[in-house]
Amino acid sequence: MKNWLLHMKYCSSMSVKQLGKLWREFPVKQLRKMSAEEIATSLEMSEEQRERFKNEFSRFHLANVLLELERYQITLVSIEDAFYPVLLRELYDPPLLLFARGNLELLAWDKLAIVGTRKMTDYGKQIIGQLVAPLCKESLTIVSGLAVGVDAEAHRESMRVGGKTIAVIGSGFLQFYPLENKQLFEKIMRDGLVLSEYAPHVTARKWHFPERNRIISGLSLGTLIVQAEKRSGSLITADAALNQNREVFAVPGSAFQLSSAGTNKLIQEGAKLVMEASDIMEELRQ
Repeated sequence: MKNWLLHMKYCSSMSVKQLGKLWREFPVKQLRKMSAEEIATSLEMSEEQRERFKNEFSRFHLANVLLELERYQITLVSIEDAFYPVLLRELYDPPLLLFARGNLELLAWDKLAIVGTRKMTDYGKQIIGQLVAPLCKESLTIVSGLAVGVDAEAHRESMRVGGKTIAVIGSGFLQFYPLENKQLFEKIMRDGLVLSEYAPHVTARKWHFPERNRIISGLSLGTLIVQAEKRSGSLITADAALNQNREVFAVPGSAFQLSSAGTNKLIQEGAKLVMEASDIMEELRQ
């Protein structure tokens, strides 16, 4: 079934939601036998999407794709694999196939997501510096999205203190975004683990990031928001965590700082206020 999922991932015109719908509604044996036309009809694709999908479906060459993945040391993690993360499997819409590079053993470790604004302030950096080391000492793997700002700092700090980190990206491995973090991306592939729901040549699209966020929170026991504006992608991750019945933590900040407006609002709404690492560990140990 992994090869069928790989085939679908190389049909970039099919959305994550559409693939999930197929998976939920049809038996595996039937999916394997369905033609491009049957798939397009069952998903009620528009004429334009149908033609694109049929073209992508016919151009897929499994042997060539597997050679390319091997060349770039990209591994496949399928929902049918025994080592697929247990917490991720609990989601209503789990990623059915992940592209991975790095230490797959980290999938079995306990994880905490740390996310926040791209416009990180010195306060945000200080908070990350204060919290990450003791969290890593508790054998938590830090998960984030490799975005500029809080995400990148959480990854960097976890590696700096000798901890482990997982990055979930919103593009394919061969179209990495954002380019400012390319060096960090390469370091995490060597020393941690990078995951993507998208085939290697897929470029980042704005809707990929909410899709990516559900994986960040879904992998993790809880999600810590360090800094976030009122309208922030980090709050989407917090919502995903709540929907997944996971813990949500937030760092308070000044009422006069836009970068703390979102986190302060989360605390008002019931997120656990975090001042030090023990605030998180107390909750996770319960």
